Amino acid sequence: MRALIIEDDRMIRRLVEVQLSKESIDVTVAPDATAGRAALQGAQFDLLILDLTLPDGSGLDMLKALRQGGSTTHVIVVSGAVREVDRVRALQYGADDYVSKPFFARELAARVLAVRRRLERSHQSHLQYNGLEFDLEARKVTAGGSEVDLTTKEFDLIAYVACRPGQVFSREELLQSVWQSTSAWQRPSTVTEHVRRLRAKLGDGTPPRLLVSVRSIGYRFDPPYLAEEQGLAAITSQSC
Repeated sequence: MRALIIEDDRMIRRLVEVQLSKESIDVTVAPDATAGRAALQGAQFDLLILDLTLPDGSGLDMLKALRQGGSTTHVIVVSGAVREVDRVRALQYGADDYVSKPFFARELAARVLAVRRRLERSHQSHLQYNGLEFDLEARKVTAGGSEVDLTTKEFDLIAYVACRPGQVFSREELLQSVWQSTSAWQRPSTVTEHVRRLRAKLGDGTPPRLLVSVRSIGYRFDPPYLAEEQGLAAITSQSC
């Protein structure tokens, strides 16, 4: 896996580089937007860790240009901005994940490892978790061999979070990504109700759940291996 870190803070850049290198990830670093653009033009990366505030440009502008150019590189934004509106704006511009500063290097590495696992499975259209099987191409979920009757949005929601295990999403972010809407047009309780229905239909009613409620924030899809291997549940709850 190849990762590019565009971060102007030398200490943060070095800490993340060392942590990812320990996981056998090929890391390239860039201290500003100019060096970052040069790196992106010269090589292909599976993952980009992008600071939004750079000395010679905006990370959001870089992100927008990257997506407009057709890049599907997984982008994790890191920023000192902690307001939900900043998170939503980054997602609207094409970010796949958002980490607020300050953060633990091990937390970021855990998210990167989750991306690597997904990339290793990306040639497959099937995901299997806790007796549930997701056929993304056929848009079908089965439990114990029997197909689960889901509405279009129920499938869209569970597929979206299942493809991003361990990430915490607010209701606003899910409205934006799954419904292509906002709380100005649609109630966040829409997400809550869909989660309730999914839990009932998938038999996900008692702990340990796959669809985990993160108090005062939103929801997280939590396969057992994440909690066992990375302790990501506790880490994510503290940081978002």
